[in-house]
Amino acid sequence: MSRLKKRGATSTLSKVSDEKGNDSIGITTVKKKVTTSYKVPPLTLRMSLVDKQAIAEWVDEVNTFSHHKASPAKLYRALLEMKNELEMKDLDKLNEKLAGYIDKML
Repeated sequence: MSRLKKRGATSTLSKVSDEKGNDSIGITTVKKKVTTSYKVPPLTLRMSLVDKQAIAEWVDEVNTFSHHKASPAKLYRALLEMKNELEMKDLDKLNEKLAGYIDKML
């Protein structure tokens, strides 16, 4: 536990046991800002298991056409590369469609 405390960890929930000592049960969090090897924070996506499974299936479909192993991160980078290559009018149409799907989700 002392290693975690040195890294800025704190226990957010604790329960003191009956007169047997100060054993605590809780959740430990680290306040240190996490960065990847590229010195940027990781992209955290909150998704349902159904959405995560759909993305995994899409990655598997892409793997059938790719010479290299695809991953969800590579899929996102490929989408960004495609976005950068679209012409402005096509990008505007795509953004409008995406906004429509996002509005349906909320």
